[in-house]
Amino acid sequence: MTGTSHSRRLLVSTGPLAMSPLNWTFDAIADAGFDGAELLLAHNPESRDPEKVLAYAQEAGLDIPVVHGPYMVLLRTVMGSNYIEKTRRSLAVSAEIGARIMVAHAPFRWERGARGWVLSEVNDVAAGTGVTFAMENLFPVAGRNFSSVVTPEQLQAFPNVVFDTSHFGVSGIDLFQAWDALSERVAHLHVSDNFGNGKDSHAPIGSGILPLERFLARVGASDWSGTITLELDCRAYLDTRDSLVAFLARERVKAATLLAGGELDPPLAATPDPVH
Repeated sequence: MTGTSHSRRLLVSTGPLAMSPLNWTFDAIADAGFDGAELLLAHNPESRDPEKVLAYAQEAGLDIPVVHGPYMVLLRTVMGSNYIEKTRRSLAVSAEIGARIMVAHAPFRWERGARGWVLSEVNDVAAGTGVTFAMENLFPVAGRNFSSVVTPEQLQAFPNVVFDTSHFGVSGIDLFQAWDALSERVAHLHVSDNFGNGKDSHAPIGSGILPLERFLARVGASDWSGTITLELDCRAYLDTRDSLVAFLARERVKAATLLAGGELDPPLAATPDPVH
């Protein structure tokens, strides 16, 4: 599956705002000029309640075309600790919400049974729900690959992938080489910058080491037209709602400008470093 099956549009992730009430988060995202969001299934039970998600989204004027399953270490017990059960439940909730794509992380290297299931069965399970299962690239932690899917070569085992720019930055993998290898499989794109400190920064566009200006211009000039989520560390902007809305709006304008082949003026590109 390629991104051309969807119309290209910008979303923002609820993940960095998972500790905030969901209706408040959706309203802030809408006020920042987005018409859709990527929903992280998280500890807040409202995030896993399709009826409440749809009610809040409709009230804010958003839709939820992409859902991110609860695969992060901090969410290891959310919707079950067994990888296969967690994935089945995440796909079912995604379908009830009306999402087209469910973002997944790969099983850990030692979860052999789950790794085999993902390679041989998960796409049939997903097809039964009407949701696309899309595998995201992860990154080494302290120099060790705990995930079984980090490199473009490992992602090529999956027909639908999520291309995360910050994760490739941590891995030291060139964005352009990865895009050349994977673009025909990319169902969804996660965009954020990286500070080059070996951590997953999810930094504002233009504040780190990644060539996002050139990369987004290349994506924008191509015939790829999938969904793109800005997955951004928001901690430096949570003092006030206005600060958060202004930050998200600036990042939306940056991304849209670069995708359209434009350039960032220095005042637009300059944003304070988030807490890290």
